[in-house]
Amino acid sequence: MKRNIGSEFFEITNEISLLMTNFEFMHKKCTKLGRVECNLLHYLLDVNRQVNMKELARFLGVTHSRITHLMDSLIRKGFIDRIASKEDRRVFYAIITQNGKDIVNKHINESVKVYNKILPQLTEKEADDIIEALKVWKDFLNHLPKENDRY
Repeated sequence: MKRNIGSEFFEITNEISLLMTNFEFMHKKCTKLGRVECNLLHYLLDVNRQVNMKELARFLGVTHSRITHLMDSLIRKGFIDRIASKEDRRVFYAIITQNGKDIVNKHINESVKVYNKILPQLTEKEADDIIEALKVWKDFLNHLPKENDRY
């Protein structure tokens, strides 16, 4: 019987995706935010500049209306500011506030604590193998077609 690598790949990545969704408790435990809100804040901290709504929607893979809702929520919580474009009144930018930076750093620190508690269950070789596999996985994902690419 011929191996169907596409099917195998789909099955395992789907299972990993579901497991990672269940792992969302780490976001909520330390930040009271969901995964998408945390990802938005991490992105704003990483790029360290004003980001327009279109870029945020593309990065997160959500609709413009979802970004508006996320922005409103994060503004109310004091984690980001919305800045109107000086060139085009219809365009708005998001920028992370100091409170937003603090909550991202708290999330990172709490996540590292959790990983430091659970990873010692692995041998050093197993941990190294997983880290190497995750690097390959990240590179693979970076080379996948984007939303507007043809494949």
